[in-house]
Amino acid sequence: MSEAKAVSAGRPETGLLSKFVRSDLSRPTTLISGILLLLIAASATFAPLIAPTDPYDLATVSVLDGRLAPGEEMLDGTIAWLGTDGAGRDVLSAIIFGLRTSLTVAISSALIALVVGLAVGLTAAFYGGRIDAFLMRIVDIQLSFPAILVALVLLALLGKGVDKVIIALAIVQWALYARTVRAAAMVERRKEYFEAAICLELSNARIIWKHLLPNSVSSLIVLATLQTAHSISIEATLSFLGVGVPITEPSLGSLIANGFDYILSGAYWITFFPGVMLLATVAAINVLGDQLRAMVNPRLSR
Repeated sequence: MSEAKAVSAGRPETGLLSKFVRSDLSRPTTLISGILLLLIAASATFAPLIAPTDPYDLATVSVLDGRLAPGEEMLDGTIAWLGTDGAGRDVLSAIIFGLRTSLTVAISSALIALVVGLAVGLTAAFYGGRIDAFLMRIVDIQLSFPAILVALVLLALLGKGVDKVIIALAIVQWALYARTVRAAAMVERRKEYFEAAICLELSNARIIWKHLLPNSVSSLIVLATLQTAHSISIEATLSFLGVGVPITEPSLGSLIANGFDYILSGAYWITFFPGVMLLATVAAINVLGDQLRAMVNPRLSR
């Protein structure tokens, strides 16, 4: 069998996938989640242009605007549609800037963890034996600890900062990617196209990246989507506890923490609106992740 036939024999069916893409996009939940994520991504990308004010510009923020109720007017004439916090920062603008930080941390950590987990999982599945056993024991040790606990310990050692949070989240996530891609690659190893590639005496790198990798990443796409939402939740938790993103870098978690002390005084909006945005973002990503999982495994869509 030629190499071209070996590759085509192991190539996943795309007609069924496109069929489910078209059908899932017509569902109201998927459509609403997709539109919401597009608005969130656009707001985070163009935050300086969209936000009514710069909530972290000391030249424009005034404590005299502190704890204004939603809809009240600030000293500079700007309407605080979602109110202001204790320092006089517009909550709507802070949410828009906070989305940028939260999405940056979540997406960056997910990509780093995906690359590391992909390399480890493919290596373990292809070589097997002692290499597989050694790598999977490291994965088992990693997964035996709660992610939030490991992240807390790492940040206690690394300190605060957006880059530190990205590193910590990538470390606590890579093992899950490695286990998932190894399981998918072990299934592909038993198929005829893989054995044909071995018989053709292709190099190990070529077999891994050209034959094994394309047929093992479909499940990782779904996992990466769901883990992005999980990363946003973990980052918000860490920032709420005061060990994640510093207060000079707005995130949804730090915004919720900023208004926690004012809840009993009646200024609910400082915490409520960032919490609603956090919930909406995570829910929208999870809905799309579930739809992607149904596209990868058509039996789940019934």
